Amino acid sequence: MSADQRPWRSSALWRAVCCVGRAMVHVHDEQLYAWEAWCQANRAAAPEEGPLTWVRALDGYRLAGRHLPASSGTRAGGTP
Repeated sequence: MSADQRPWRSSALWRAVCCVGRAMVHVHDEQLYAWEAWCQANRAAAPEEGPLTWVRALDGYRLAGRHLPASSGTRAGGTP
């Protein structure tokens, strides 16, 4: 082998390593998206009864409804 073939081999090897690295990152991202979709699809339904209920919003579930009254043992300052 001549000396001028070695840089070509090292650059080709480097390109191959980078290509494999990018492919592994892509596969990891796709697997992550698949797990997120599976978890969202299998999430237990939130209860929708009572004075406070969980309602589905664009960013997930949020608490909505009537607020529970304060307990009768509290004073005006908020301490029992």
